Amino acid sequence: MSEFDAANPPSDNGSSSTLPPSDYPSTPSFTPTPRFLTALSSFHAMHTQDPSHPSSLSYHTALEAFVRNLSARSTDERLNKGPGEALLLAANCQHVKRWEKPRSSYPEGLSGYKSWRTALNRFHASIARSVLEQSGYLFDSPGDAALIQRVEDLLMKKGLARPPLPEKDEELRDPELQLFEDAICLTFLQTEFTSFASSFQQPPPPSSDQPPLSADDRRAKLVRIVAKTWAKMTHNGRQVAVEQLVGGLSEGLRAVVLDAVSQEGEGSAK
Repeated sequence: MSEFDAANPPSDNGSSSTLPPSDYPSTPSFTPTPRFLTALSSFHAMHTQDPSHPSSLSYHTALEAFVRNLSARSTDERLNKGPGEALLLAANCQHVKRWEKPRSSYPEGLSGYKSWRTALNRFHASIARSVLEQSGYLFDSPGDAALIQRVEDLLMKKGLARPPLPEKDEELRDPELQLFEDAICLTFLQTEFTSFASSFQQPPPPSSDQPPLSADDRRAKLVRIVAKTWAKMTHNGRQVAVEQLVGGLSEGLRAVVLDAVSQEGEGSAK
């Protein structure tokens, strides 16, 4: 089975896995270059410094796998030849050094969450730019400058379409960016959703400013979060979720996803 099989990402059991493979797979649209592999090695080394290691490296391995999977399934000729250099680079640094900007350093609530996410995107883009420069990408070269900017735009989610999304990839304003967003959502469902959902199973410590939520209210909140994630995904991304991920969830979490899909569908119909 390929290292890049999204349904079964490889485990991280040694230092050798922190480096991209010497036979790193090409795509019809991109053949890996020495500087590309140098950049990936730098990103992988940073992932091993993550306190959550090896989960950080596993996250990015899964993310790249989904990027490749979605590209192969796409009906858009701009995408189905496989991911290009910028998208592969972005997939390998989506969460790079995220531990340095914890959620707890920003205010609670939706406004604080949005500020945190915006700061994170800028942070990751800044790291990517620095790594690419150190790996041999030249800012004074028009081609390299455009590629670096594209990596930053992907990480910053610039121009990402808002729901509801069109049925066909060809109708999207930026299908590559949307494919990246699909891959991010799928990676969340595969690597983080179960632990994330468990945080809703127990009531939080009572706070002075608001009463604790009931079990039903906590579940309803989780359903709304999944519905928002589902709404951000294209038809292609949703198909991958159903075919590869939902069936592997516990019965309770499958029910949450089904309720979220139903809720999102009702919202789209209004």
